[in-house]
Amino acid sequence: MKGLAAFALRHALPPWLVAALVFLLFLAARAAGATPLLELDAHASALQRALERANAWSLLFAFAPLLWLRVAELGTQAAGRWLAPTGAPPALRSLGLFAGAALAAALVVTLAGVVTELNTASAPAAWRRARVLDNRGAVLLDEAPRVAWSAPELADGERLRVWTTVAPGSGPAISARLWARSAAGTSTVEARVAGRTALELDPGSGALELELERVGPGALLVLFAGAEVLAPARSERLASLALAGHAWLVLAAGCALSLGLARALRPALAAGLVLALALVVCTRAHAFALLPGASLSATWSDVTGGLVPAAAPALEILGALGLCALGVSLHARGTAGVRR
Repeated sequence: MKGLAAFALRHALPPWLVAALVFLLFLAARAAGATPLLELDAHASALQRALERANAWSLLFAFAPLLWLRVAELGTQAAGRWLAPTGAPPALRSLGLFAGAALAAALVVTLAGVVTELNTASAPAAWRRARVLDNRGAVLLDEAPRVAWSAPELADGERLRVWTTVAPGSGPAISARLWARSAAGTSTVEARVAGRTALELDPGSGALELELERVGPGALLVLFAGAEVLAPARSERLASLALAGHAWLVLAAGCALSLGLARALRPALAAGLVLALALVVCTRAHAFALLPGASLSATWSDVTGGLVPAAAPALEILGALGLCALGVSLHARGTAGVRR
């Protein structure tokens, strides 16, 4: 079984492909890390580092179909006849091939994480989304330039983030000011809003009375529903670790399905079908909460927003295990009785 796993690993991820992946990851991470013309504040610096991470990790979206194609080539009838003299039972043969493919997927995400973090600066502070508050969205007009709402008390060290933008067609920009009043005092932050813009502040302890104000003339200000509570995270580099976990579940489950479907389909068609299923799951997350990749879009949104995303939920891990078992079972059933 170890020999089969090593063979599958070498076939799915040959040295030339590893070298090409490392080179492209290095270029992608360095391309987004250009020195800015103006000095950036803490929030803008976090977004720049997020862009560097997103640039590098986005290569996996292009690399995944190639990995699934190479794994699918191991599941064909011809490959089954070539491997039949190994003497291993069909189930162990299929399990060994999948183990090698899963190791290839693990190596891919490890390389992506290591190369990305080697080319990305560290930060003294990192944040994760702790929860989302239940507040309504609003449009601030000339005759009603303010909107107020209440929020529960935040824990020590937590921050509040409110998302705003300008209404389409109402003008290029507007100034916005966010107030937070609590037992600890009053906090305020002001920003010029020309697109989707976050207003963040540390309101202190106690129940909150919040108010968003449209300052001066300009475009109509839009308040998005669901203010976010941010909690401290140990390191920004945990973003790559979380992404690696989500990506490995998708890649490993796709490898198993490619291996199993290739018993009845051409490798390119098997890999293409797995890619189509992955795209459906990732874009229709609420309909497929049990499948790996359902939370990938939310994870990607956190990373691009400069946050540390949460680990893959238990439901997706169970779904990935089920898909892996299905793919290995399909391949074993097709391999049974194959002779050289």
